[in-house]
This record gives sequence, C-alpha cells and structure tokens, in this order.
Amino acid sequence: MGKNKGLIHWSSEFSNKAIEFTQPDVMLKLVATIDERGWPHLTIITSNRAISKDQIVWGQFTVGSSKENVLKNPKQGIIFMTGDMPFRILQIKADFTHTKTEGEHIDYFNNSNLMRYMTYMNVYKVYYNKVFAVSSIRTLPLGGIAKGIIKNLIGKGGAKTNLEEKRLNVIGNKIFGGKINPKFLGYIDPSDGYPIIIPVVQLLAADNNRLVFPPSALKEDLEAIPINSKVAILGMTMDLANQLVIGTFTGFHKFRGIRLGVIEIEEVYNSSPPIPGKYYPKLDVRPKITDFHL
Repeated sequence: MGKNKGLIHWSSEFSNKAIEFTQPDVMLKLVATIDERGWPHLTIITSNRAISKDQIVWGQFTVGSSKENVLKNPKQGIIFMTGDMPFRILQIKADFTHTKTEGEHIDYFNNSNLMRYMTYMNVYKVYYNKVFAVSSIRTLPLGGIAKGIIKNLIGKGGAKTNLEEKRLNVIGNKIFGGKINPKFLGYIDPSDGYPIIIPVVQLLAADNNRLVFPPSALKEDLEAIPINSKVAILGMTMDLANQLVIGTFTGFHKFRGIRLGVIEIEEVYNSSPPIPGKYYPKLDVRPKITDFHL
C-alpha cells in the first residue's frame, strides 16, 4: 500500500508478528464503521482477532449500530491497543464479507477468558472481514501524551463555548474530563473512504459542548484529519463506562497561546448497557394517547 501521506506505513496483509499482536483477550479493541449519513461510528468489540494474513473476525453478543452499519457499508477501521505501558497500537482497514452463526470462531470467542464465565451473554454471530491495509505496530509516545495533557489543562479554559445548554451529561463530562481516561478518535480517510482510529488520551472537554486536543502525540496522524469533517470520539473510564460523541472537527486554533484541535459536539451516545442509545439531541416523542373521542 505504500505510505499514506507519510503518516503510517501500510501493508496489504498481516505479518506473523501482527497476527500474534491481535490475539490477547485483555487489550483495547475498537471497530469504526460508517453510518447511513456517511459519518464515522466507534464501538468496543473485544471478541476480535486476526485469523490469517488477510482476514480478521469479530464477534457479536449484543445488538448495536456497528453491526447494522457494516451490512450497508462494508468499510471499517479497526484498532488494537495494549493495556499496559508502553502502549502499542495496530491499525487496520478492512471490508466486511459475511457472517456465521456457528463454527470454530464462535467457539473460540465463547471459550476465551472474557466470555467463558458469562452466564447471560455469549457470542452468537461472527463477522468476517477481508484486510485492505494493515499499519506497522507503533508505540505511543508517553512523553507526548503527558505534555499534551498539561497543554490542554492550560489552554482548554480559553476554548469554552459559554453556551447555556449542556450536551454532555454528568457521566459524559466525567469521561471526557478525565485526564488519563482512554479516548479514541475516528474519521473517514478521504483518500480511500475507510475509517481510521487514532488514540487521543490527551483530549479533554473544554466544557459540556466542545472537545479539544493538542497534537502532541501522533501529531502527523491528527493533523491529517480534514477540517470540517465529521469525527467520532469514544471515551471511557477505567471501569469501561463509555460514551460516544459525534461532532465536527473545525481545525486547530490557539487558546491562551496553546494550539488545540476543536470538535464541536453534535450528538452523544451512551454506548454501555443496559440502555445504549443517543441522549443528545433529545428525540422528539409524541405523548402517548390514552383518551379517545369520536
């Protein structure tokens, strides 16, 4: 695949080392899909691994938007990130091909350490995906993340919107206001139409309506995001409570002398059970009719 603007070294298939990298049960594994509007969507799918040099499989145990999206648009972005330092990442672009509801890969996921003791939920369907491109395994620069958090703490106060409404709720503010909470940004690569996922631990909420981040870690990756493009940001706490923000990336601006990327929040989803779904903007629901007159 060559180089994508010099940012990531892509290859057309997994190396043996990359296949092995995807196998651990305990690591962060996310899938980016494209919704019916052409906007990115992110979700955590831990039952997820490479099974050959050109194929990756992930499992379904709950109903969600990602599973609906790939049936309409097969293009996906996938990321694997280790859970211990130094954090390492592997990024993939892939196309959904087919599903199965039985077989060795369902059995594998259900017998994994994560799923084998689950009484009420099991993987009941697996999604097979053909690899389009695989990145090299990269190490996140911890110094850049730490420097970015400090810069953001200085600059984000100047980035407040001063709007009366609050698009993030209390839990969302806790997730995106957490200084070291894991956060990931997804956008659609205009060069080929595939989603790309980038870790952005240094991202923080300027207030309940805007997210900001300095390009201090993976700078070239973040500066490749097209201005005015739709982006999805999945944030989580250390106990894996998570929410998804959809918004518009308006570019990099200076606040209090600090250069920050700005994301205007437009939609917010609660991604966690028991009630996943959009909570901002609120859905207009007609009142239930209980009294009828002819």
